[in-house]
Amino acid sequence: MILAVSDVHLGYQESNRRDFLNFLKEVCKPLGPDDHLILLGDILDFWRRNNITVAIENQLIFKTLESLKSKVHYVVGNHDYTLITLKLPKSQLFDVRKTLRLEDNNIPYNFIHGYQLEALAIFEPLTIEEYESLCISLCQRTGDFIGDILSVLWDTLHLSFKKGDKRQKTIRAITEAPESRRDMQKVDQLARSSVRGLFLGLSRNERLVFGHTHRPFIEEDVANTGSWVDDAKIQNTYLKIEDGKMELKTFKKQK
Repeated sequence: MILAVSDVHLGYQESNRRDFLNFLKEVCKPLGPDDHLILLGDILDFWRRNNITVAIENQLIFKTLESLKSKVHYVVGNHDYTLITLKLPKSQLFDVRKTLRLEDNNIPYNFIHGYQLEALAIFEPLTIEEYESLCISLCQRTGDFIGDILSVLWDTLHLSFKKGDKRQKTIRAITEAPESRRDMQKVDQLARSSVRGLFLGLSRNERLVFGHTHRPFIEEDVANTGSWVDDAKIQNTYLKIEDGKMELKTFKKQK
């Protein structure tokens, strides 16, 4: 069995942190050594809070993850991208990567956070690599979040902006919550399209699983895992893969 969950945004005031902890205890605890739990990015939120503070505040969640018998994988998102820069020993709780490929019932699955789709579909002319560079700077920021955006771009991407340049508007959109960003439907359109493999390097029969947009859905060969934040319309969703079948499930929100 494979379980995939994304966009908990631990450290964000609207994170359904207690629900996620209960999910680990109730749903993930029974998993065995042949099962997989995939943390599909933005589990931690380093854009809004100090990294170390967020990690310390959520020690109980990491202790709970450590107690699981299943294999645990961490696929980085845009809000926790700097985890990929850490040189973790092989004995660490989980492996950290940008993409993950697994098979279930001889069916291949490709797991990505999904910021790659947004960069391709919406953030042109930024490349995925430029966007990832920006993510590192935003995770490591020390000043005001919004106010630092243009200076961060200048320092990391060496882009100059003129008045009315559409790139400036595009970059500012990165700081908005997925629920309020425009054109997010273009991300889903690309994910559902037959040409996605050309841009993501997928094989013809490979299924795609991603998060990032906070908009869960499931189709025959693609699924979005949704989010665990209180300002999302649909909350506390995760994906279950077993015997070659994908199922989108919801963990009951605590009152």
